[in-house]
Amino acid sequence: MHAEITVTDSLETREGFSHCVGVSQHDPYGQHREHRILGVRQAKEIYAMIDMGIALDLSNTYVRDFSISHYRELRNLPKDVLVELTDFNANGAFFDSLDEVDFSFVKFQGAETNFQSAIFGDCPISFYHSVFAAANTLFDNTKFGAGLANFQYSEYSSKTVSFDNAYFKMGDVLFVNAQFGNSRVSFKSTHFGQGNADFHYSRFGKGNLTFDKARFGGGEVSFKRVDFGIGKIDFKRVSFGDGLIDFSESEFKGSKVIFRSSIFGKGKIMFDQIASTSDFVFDNAEFGSGGLSFFQATANSLSFQLCQLNNHVDLRVTKVSLIDLRYTIVRDIIDLMPNEKCKVEIDQMNFSGMRNLGQLYIDWRLNGVRQLILSQKETTLRQKSEQFLVLKETYNTTGRYADEDKAYIWYKRMELKSDLEYALQQKKSNGIWAYPTAFFKWLLFDKIGLYATEPLRVLFSVSVVYTLFSLVYLIMPMVADTYIDTGGGEVLANLNEVAKAFYYSAITFLTIGYGEYYPVGILRVFASLEGYVGVFLMGYFSVAFVRKVLR
Repeated sequence: MHAEITVTDSLETREGFSHCVGVSQHDPYGQHREHRILGVRQAKEIYAMIDMGIALDLSNTYVRDFSISHYRELRNLPKDVLVELTDFNANGAFFDSLDEVDFSFVKFQGAETNFQSAIFGDCPISFYHSVFAAANTLFDNTKFGAGLANFQYSEYSSKTVSFDNAYFKMGDVLFVNAQFGNSRVSFKSTHFGQGNADFHYSRFGKGNLTFDKARFGGGEVSFKRVDFGIGKIDFKRVSFGDGLIDFSESEFKGSKVIFRSSIFGKGKIMFDQIASTSDFVFDNAEFGSGGLSFFQATANSLSFQLCQLNNHVDLRVTKVSLIDLRYTIVRDIIDLMPNEKCKVEIDQMNFSGMRNLGQLYIDWRLNGVRQLILSQKETTLRQKSEQFLVLKETYNTTGRYADEDKAYIWYKRMELKSDLEYALQQKKSNGIWAYPTAFFKWLLFDKIGLYATEPLRVLFSVSVVYTLFSLVYLIMPMVADTYIDTGGGEVLANLNEVAKAFYYSAITFLTIGYGEYYPVGILRVFASLEGYVGVFLMGYFSVAFVRKVLR
């Protein structure tokens, strides 16, 4: 629903006008909002003023059937010649026409071009190929009707170009190929209605660009192939509606592009192939069901802190230094898998605090996941550990078990370092027990079997331990009053010392206990220890082997 505007003849008069009209505005619920008395100015009067080259003051004026094209026809001017209007003032004016309100090929110059609080009827409005050269160009609080608002190929050299709180009712809004130069451009709190808003091929320069709190309706929003210049780009708190949002192939040269707290609807959101060295900030933005794509994009960083990602997110970028997914809630797929068209070069990625209810497609080797996490400078060991755990869980969900094992190993390693760090932070004297405990866990769980993920490594560790005990049985009798005695058996009694040591170590390690040999002296301690270690390592091997086979 939209505000309604009615025009009626008025008995009231204004100085300088022979005829006046009353303009009433009502909100969508029929409540009266505003009533103005406007003096009526005929188009031919305005044409005469243009001929005289005087400043046009149409403030609080009702203008009917104004058309620069018609003016050119009457004056036999070429269709594309620029008509110069100096210090044009249409503050509070009402432009109405049965055909089109036409300001095409007009050069606005002077100190100020003022369309503030102006109203355009439901006819099309054209500023096609117009040049805005005045120091300030103001469309604040301007209301456009249901027709097309055409600013295609318009050029701006003003210091300030402002459409703050402007209202576009139903028609399309076209800024295709508009050249904004170095102007500071503001569409703050602008309402774009239900039509399409098309800025593709536009160019911005050194000035800042803001769409803060702007609202788009259900139409397509296109910033495709736009050159955004080096000024600050502000799209925070924008409501984008349910149409397609297209920033693909655009170039961003500024330091930051801010979409913080913006609301995206059901339409697809495309940043494909953007070229930028900027930081893109989407923190706390709301995403609907439309897919979000950065395919083959280049940027310095992409930040999605505190976002709820309900949609498919394609992060198969060409080159991004940092992707920040901290404290996000993921309900669909995030895709970072490289392919032949996109290598996905990322220096750092941070997803500490992520709640992954969907699926994260990322390759441990091709994406260099370990380095992505370990290179983080701002995260703690505990946060790094949590990120590896998130990866472990998502690899399990997607059936990438080899990558799951790698993520699990680094999750446990970071957890071990974090526990040690925490113990030392609580009390430095805790190092007396914390260091030996950490070393024991590192040796037993990590080095011997990589946390039961590598049965061959456990088997190798079994061989090493068995050999070490065998050497103990061989060397200890040479330096101490201890030996391995035989319980009988002619063949076994004739074994040389090396064979005897290795044979006894084998039956002890495997806890077979035939009784042919038994230790005497201090070797009893080593034999008992080997039996315990043997039971543990064989159990460790069985767990790792069964885990690997079942997968």
